[in-house]
Amino acid sequence: MRVLLRLLSTLMVTCFTLILACLRPQGERVGKYIVVGTFTDDAQQDKCKANAETVLARHPDINCLVGLWAYNPPALLQVVKEAGKLGQVHIVAFDENEETLQGIKDGHIVGTIVQDPYNFGYQSMRILAATLRKQDLMLPEDRILYIPHRIITRDNVEEFHKQLRELKEKPAEPPKGDPKQRLFLAFISNNPHEFWTICERGVQKAAADFNLHCEFHRPARGTPEEQRAILETLMTRGVQGVAISPVDAANQAQFFDEIASKIPFIAADSDLPPGSKRLCYVGTNNVEAGRAAGRLVRQVLPQGGKVAIFVGRLDVQNAVERRQGVLEALSEP
Repeated sequence: MRVLLRLLSTLMVTCFTLILACLRPQGERVGKYIVVGTFTDDAQQDKCKANAETVLARHPDINCLVGLWAYNPPALLQVVKEAGKLGQVHIVAFDENEETLQGIKDGHIVGTIVQDPYNFGYQSMRILAATLRKQDLMLPEDRILYIPHRIITRDNVEEFHKQLRELKEKPAEPPKGDPKQRLFLAFISNNPHEFWTICERGVQKAAADFNLHCEFHRPARGTPEEQRAILETLMTRGVQGVAISPVDAANQAQFFDEIASKIPFIAADSDLPPGSKRLCYVGTNNVEAGRAAGRLVRQVLPQGGKVAIFVGRLDVQNAVERRQGVLEALSEP
């Protein structure tokens, strides 16, 4: 009898513990919201899709998925479609992927926070050229050139998409000016995704306007090792200035400082740690852009809900800052 009572007691404690676990929110409470996690994928869209499938399986009551890098929202949209949860699970996006914009038109994505990668490329090359030619850089005192973001929803997506298509389809102009006076500059992205095509158009336009020879490099796997190899090759070829979107800012900072001591060096899209020798930062104010995404979540879930965040890596400064901005917006009264 004692053994039986002991077993019953153990069973009751176990059941009670399981019930409490089911009732307890899974994730971090932020204001009225529960953030079930931030899921990284090493800039691999298939891995992002697998992460989202896992989230939907573990959290069937999830309300909103937030994708912080350009390829995340299309992967999230595919998962939500396949799960038959269009209209039940909201998606908030970043950047101007074609599938993202179509998803907004179809009413399946709430909206997207778009940066201006064209001006990331254009302004980076302009500043490098002006530095080498000892001209006015037209930079703020803090050496941070913020390029404003925009919020794209169903109200303005058609106009924005038209402008974007025209930009992508416009042929590159040849550089103007004496070839002997042409500077050799380069831009290195942090991954190979479509987002960087728009940035490359800005680089090409700057090459035409400022008499430059510009190269655009996209690391196939988006790793720090690839960026280093590309940069070392460019240095041996005599590149005179470089803009780069760092993959792992903290661990790359020392190497980039070595380069910055030899040629003008710009951090674009994602900044380097304070104290870096980079010439300047050109890109979005990522905390503010993250706040804009968080407010889109609040717009569709004014009473709160469960949210999951997806991004390529969390050792990239723009990812850290965007996530910070999302959480700040969700915690607002």
